[in-house]
Amino acid sequence: MVQDALADRAAARATHRLDLLRGATVRAIGQDPRVRFRAGEPYRGATRLTMLAPHLRVDAEADPRCWRGAADGLALRMRHTDPALHREHRPAGDIGGLLFDQLEQFRVESLVPQWFPGTTANLRHRMEHWLVAADGDGLTDTAAGLLLHAVAAMAWSHLTGFPVPAPVDEVIEPTRAALAPEFGPRITRLGRLRAEPERFTPLAAEFAVGVANLLGAPSGKPRLARSAGQRALTDLLRGSGPEDAGVPVATGGRRESEVDEYRIFTTAHDRQRDATDLVRPAQQKEFRQRLDDLGRRARLNRAKMLRDLAAALLVPATDGWEHGLDSGHLDGRRLATLITSPAETRVFRAEATTRKADVSVTFLLDCSGSMKQHVPLTAVLVDNLTRVLDELGVTTEVLGFSTEGWNGGRARRDWARAGRPADPGRLNDRLHLVFKNAASSWRRSRRGVAGLFKTDLFREGLGGEAVRWAAARSRGFGARRGILVLFSDGSPADSATAAVNPDGFLEHDLLRGVHEAETGGTEVYALSLGVDLGHLFPRSLVLPARDQADQRMIDEIIETLGPA
Repeated sequence: MVQDALADRAAARATHRLDLLRGATVRAIGQDPRVRFRAGEPYRGATRLTMLAPHLRVDAEADPRCWRGAADGLALRMRHTDPALHREHRPAGDIGGLLFDQLEQFRVESLVPQWFPGTTANLRHRMEHWLVAADGDGLTDTAAGLLLHAVAAMAWSHLTGFPVPAPVDEVIEPTRAALAPEFGPRITRLGRLRAEPERFTPLAAEFAVGVANLLGAPSGKPRLARSAGQRALTDLLRGSGPEDAGVPVATGGRRESEVDEYRIFTTAHDRQRDATDLVRPAQQKEFRQRLDDLGRRARLNRAKMLRDLAAALLVPATDGWEHGLDSGHLDGRRLATLITSPAETRVFRAEATTRKADVSVTFLLDCSGSMKQHVPLTAVLVDNLTRVLDELGVTTEVLGFSTEGWNGGRARRDWARAGRPADPGRLNDRLHLVFKNAASSWRRSRRGVAGLFKTDLFREGLGGEAVRWAAARSRGFGARRGILVLFSDGSPADSATAAVNPDGFLEHDLLRGVHEAETGGTEVYALSLGVDLGHLFPRSLVLPARDQADQRMIDEIIETLGPA
């Protein structure tokens, strides 16, 4: 079981690193510093990017050249597409919108400079792979799918100049021959206008609507059944739509329109507790000894941690004057020295500078049941980071979030007694834990931090509320920079709440909680011990797939917290 968990973390970490590389490519070529990849999806800031052609959506199993080709295609879209012009002319129907997005994508991919042969090769490989795979997935088994496949192949070939792959050419030839009299001249004209977006865009919209009308559905929505070919057509249309804007929303097939408002059925049973109040003194001593033993085994370099954290978090500040210098401002108090000792040169002064800890760091620990296996690793990391930050004068807190019971507890019983009203909202008793508060030093809170080993506190998790709570406490410290670091191994979960609310209810609230914290000035970082949490947190790191803390892991965390 442990090996399976480590394998999952290794896979999530590899995906996360690929996201970083793809994001760097898109920012460089696309000239947009706000674009990042999170869990395989492109975002501009907090907004997930849609309006993307289907071949830019790459499966995790795809080969590396497909990933590179999709990233290059997105970068060219960022660089050469005018979003306002595109939205103005984009047809309303699903099929018309899909074709219009594809035509724009083929246009920008045809504009690659000749001195970028690698980019051209990546783009060609990705599109050829998509054309062959779409045929193999059964898209061409339906009349609508075959038509869309043929149009995509024809348009791509005419706009980029690349030939259609031979296996695909054989499949689409009859359809292409039927389309050629009416649509062939239109594609040729689009090819001549590919460098003139103001003229290309309205003609591309007319072309897309014309093809959609061939299917007998002006809205562009054909009737779909359950055959393999029709499922492939549904997959092709999935994800097309206007660009998302505003507060991010939960994705992945959830009923997003139904989770706009976070509700709580009752707060009567919610609690906030100090960890030391929940652990017997004898246990506190035992847990602290266990944590100290694990820390010694990790062999962490505290001197290096001090240097690296100081460089990452402390800021320069003036601290009075430094006297007796060879250069700087003339020191009036030493003017007499110039008369008595004309050869003396150390009569200058300068502002003394130091490094100031105008920052707070809050560690927020997911105390849901699945995190029990990660307690030894998490405890060592948090304990050592808190200790070094305390030595630097940084304000720190160590908090946790769980629930008072499993499967709803008293809140769920209150709901049942009230007649089980629909969409009740959160149905569990929230438990917020304080392992170390800001007013206490690490030394005074050593036993509180070790309270993490009391695993019967680990039940279910309400992440959105916890992020808001921790961020509100952080803002109260008055530091110039507030940092919130969440340790977690997955999305928020509460079985009672999930059973009677729309899909994605808790995840959607976590997205909002992170957005509100960031908007309020708190930087939120997620350190993942399981799946990649990039779809929930703009700033995230998948920790290495090891079950014991080590210096390399600490180094990566410190680098993540450093200046952007």
